[in-house]
Amino acid sequence: MPKYSKRSEENLATCNETIQRVFRWVLERYDHTIIEGHRPKERQDEMVRLGRSKTPWPTSKHNAMPSNAVDAGPYIPGRGIPWPKPPKDWRDKDARQQYIKDLCQWYHFAGYVEGMAHAMGIDNWRWGGDWDRDHDLQDQTFDDLPHHECED
Repeated sequence: MPKYSKRSEENLATCNETIQRVFRWVLERYDHTIIEGHRPKERQDEMVRLGRSKTPWPTSKHNAMPSNAVDAGPYIPGRGIPWPKPPKDWRDKDARQQYIKDLCQWYHFAGYVEGMAHAMGIDNWRWGGDWDRDHDLQDQTFDDLPHHECED
């Protein structure tokens, strides 16, 4: 059975109880890493500056303590986190296929997490690849695939 690294444990501990319960249940079947939970002002400002967040301090769900948001991603033993890297040359079939598979891994993981939250009776779960929760992934203007949020 997978287990969290010390860093993942520390990051998850900054999140609310609902998020902790969901991700601990997910870990029983799907290995993953907890990238970030609570964000202090400096980190939130940095994430906005880098374009990884659209929400300024203190209005992000990450800014609450405990955090009402978590960034998490799939972890593949022997490979680590499969960050999707667009190929430099789209004609390179192998690089293109690797990018697509890595991207699909993130959507697969998010669907699993959402399914577990739903199975636990949590109806206010939201993922950064489907902000409006309508299951239409084409209508998003900002994709944040590691982001999951839920208020207790």
